[in-house]
Amino acid sequence: MLTPHRFTNLNYCLIYVSSLVIECLISRSDSSLNELYKYCEASNVEINKQDITLAVSFLYLLNKAKYNIETDIVTLV
Repeated sequence: MLTPHRFTNLNYCLIYVSSLVIECLISRSDSSLNELYKYCEASNVEINKQDITLAVSFLYLLNKAKYNIETDIVTLV
């Protein structure tokens, strides 16, 4: 979910998960989706792989991240 409402836990919104992905990419430069998942899972156990995939897609659409299909690596632009 992109815009949270009053009943939503902000730890699961797309913007928060995207910020965790950016933190991981800044600290590790390039990461695979599994590494991103492990990094985000360490900060919040209930974040799942779909949340990470949606966050990477969101950053890709904003032209803030690149994804290489052959190597399964995500990088910041």
